[in-house]
Amino acid sequence: MRIGIFVLMAGREAGGPETYEVELIRALARIDRRNEYIVYCTTPAAVDAIDVVQDNVTYRVLRPAVRAVSVSLTLPWRTIADGIDALHATFTPPPVFTRPLVFTMHCFSNFARPDFYSPLVAWRLNQLMKIGLKRAAQVLCVSGSVRDEVRRAFGVPDDRLSVVHNGVGAHFVRTPADEARRTVRDRFGIDYPYVLFVGKLQARKNVRRLVEAFAIYRRETGSPARLLLAGKANQTGDGLDDVIARLGLRDHVVQAGYFRQADLPLLYSAARQFAFPSLFEGFGIPVIEAMACGTPVVTSTVTSLPEVAGDAAVLVDPTSVEAIAEGMVRIERSPALRDDLIARGLARARHFTWAQCARATLDAYERLAAA
Repeated sequence: MRIGIFVLMAGREAGGPETYEVELIRALARIDRRNEYIVYCTTPAAVDAIDVVQDNVTYRVLRPAVRAVSVSLTLPWRTIADGIDALHATFTPPPVFTRPLVFTMHCFSNFARPDFYSPLVAWRLNQLMKIGLKRAAQVLCVSGSVRDEVRRAFGVPDDRLSVVHNGVGAHFVRTPADEARRTVRDRFGIDYPYVLFVGKLQARKNVRRLVEAFAIYRRETGSPARLLLAGKANQTGDGLDDVIARLGLRDHVVQAGYFRQADLPLLYSAARQFAFPSLFEGFGIPVIEAMACGTPVVTSTVTSLPEVAGDAAVLVDPTSVEAIAEGMVRIERSPALRDDLIARGLARARHFTWAQCARATLDAYERLAAA
């Protein structure tokens, strides 16, 4: 087969969707030398981010740079000229396509909670995703939670739906805590104990409640740890700075910005615990990344997070500041619980690999070929 893969997030420091695009293509390249892959992208940065050089992988950077034009017009023309057999849209589908479509559905939050997005972004995402859900020959959902929402809301039949879980990168491995702390200190200047959050600082991630819970955690445990927020800040800020100031936490909450994937394993390994009380996740890749690095996790009881975390995390109601704080306090106060969560987390993370994701995705391509 000649398979087109249309990526939008690679090279944009775009969190989970970017990780998915990069790791999926790398894993497909490792396991499949028989099929030909043409990767369509909107920026040369995507080529650098994916960084696969192989005879059966070709890149097409779409022109012009105006995405509305290149995605709507150039992409359909290129797929015809390249003679592809199927097109895989890894984030949103193009509005026009001429080949059978595989569409990856990452999250249902733009439908269920459009208030998490600007009106224009929510409208655009919804329109494009509806095209994918209606017209794709195969819809790959990153969790059973997403599959169930898609089935319920849009009536997509089971023969077009598959659950294809995300993975955790092979470089996410546990580094002994003392060694990790020394390296984090030398490399990033982080010379203090910390509770870690990784993700965009946006409303959906529930960072404001996390900060409020952290204030309770500090008060109840007397811990010297700071809260390290590793991720891009939302342009609007969502009032996060005001909450930090109101609680007198300016010296105790660090907005550290974006970290490269290569640096995250050390950051996780050096953390006292990982707190991820998100309000809505299609999967929640940071949860299994933290587990793979031997970091105890507190996360949410909602959407996909119990499915991903299993029995290897403290699960809390993300709408309750007190519940989030209680989960953090439990991990801080109980060495036995910490050890148990670490052991369970390491085992749980091994259930999710990009090789498995690639094999299941390749199965979807082959189902199209056999249809």
